[in-house]
Amino acid sequence: MPEYAKYALPVGTKLREYLIENVLGVGGFGITYLAEDTHLKRKVAIKEYFPIEIAWREDNTIVIPKSEDFRESYSVGVERFLREARSLAQFVHPNI
Repeated sequence: MPEYAKYALPVGTKLREYLIENVLGVGGFGITYLAEDTHLKRKVAIKEYFPIEIAWREDNTIVIPKSEDFRESYSVGVERFLREARSLAQFVHPNI
C-alpha cells in the first residue's frame, strides 16, 4: 500500500456533489483526487490541502493541525492554498 493511502480520502467518499474516484497525486502540501461531479456528470480534479508533516485527518474527513504548535503555520498554508485556488478558478479551459 502506498504511504499516502493512510491519509487519502477513501474511494467513494462524497464531498457535496463530488464523488471521490481515485488519487491522482500527492505532493508536499496536498492530495489531488479524480472525482465525478454527480450533478454535471463530468470528471473533475479536487486538490485537498493536507501538509502531512504538520496535519492529520480527524474522523476520517477533517484535516487539522497535529498540535497547537502547528496551528499558525497550518493557517498560513490554508490561506496560501486558497489564494492559489482563487487564481486558478479564473481560468476556464477543458484541460485545466
